[in-house]
Order: sequence, then C-alpha cells, then structure tokens
Amino acid sequence: MKIHERVQRAMAGDQQILATFGIEVVQASDGLCEMSAIVPGSLINAAGFAHGSVAFSLLDTACAYALSSQGARGVTLNANVSYIRGCHAADQLRARTQVVSQTSRVATLRGELFVQGQTSVLAAHGSFVFQLIRD
Repeated sequence: MKIHERVQRAMAGDQQILATFGIEVVQASDGLCEMSAIVPGSLINAAGFAHGSVAFSLLDTACAYALSSQGARGVTLNANVSYIRGCHAADQLRARTQVVSQTSRVATLRGELFVQGQTSVLAAHGSFVFQLIRD
C-alpha cells in the first residue's frame, strides 16, 4: 500500500469525513487513488439504499487524494456522478480515481465505484473538475 506523504497529511485533516463514511485509503500515488468503505447502516435512506452521498463522497475524496498524490491541492468545482446500481448496508465498496489532465489552474479527474463481492459490479462513475489552490 503506497500512500503519498501529502495524501497522508490530507487524511489527518479529514479524519471526521473518513470516519463518517468508513473510508479506508488503499493507495494514493502517481495521480491514482483507490479507497474502500463498508456502507454504514446509518446512511441507508427510506428506500433501503445507501444515500447517494456515500458514493459521491468516496469518489470526490478519492479524486482529491489522487490530485494530492501529484503534489497539488484543489477543491471541487464541478462533479457529475451517474448512479448505476443501488448499494445496501454492509456492502463493501471500492472507489478508483485518476487524474486525467491538469493545468496550472484546474484538474480533471474520473472515477468508478464498485460493489465488491464474488465479482465487482459497477455502482457509480463520475467526472470531476477541481480548482487548484495554493498552499
């Protein structure tokens, strides 16, 4: 498991977010990030599915860490997430994101979220644009 030191610093500041969604960072280096979470029962909506914020938060946070792994920081300007499959309490999720392009002002990233089981099933995918910020 390789996690860039800049990502480790970001994780230290994100402890409450990581705990709320049960996020564990698997790797974050070279513009890529992979993280996992088990859907908490506290985030199941009235329809019996995980609230969309679970998928969004995993993808958005993984994008931020993928960007940090390249030595940059940013905030989300735009995000487009398509939900393919509903998730349930105790489902094991895995998000994979990568930096697609980066200029001096913005970065574009993409990601996929899978429900893990005997086979991985796509649950959501998205594209993100981050405004780069200076330290």
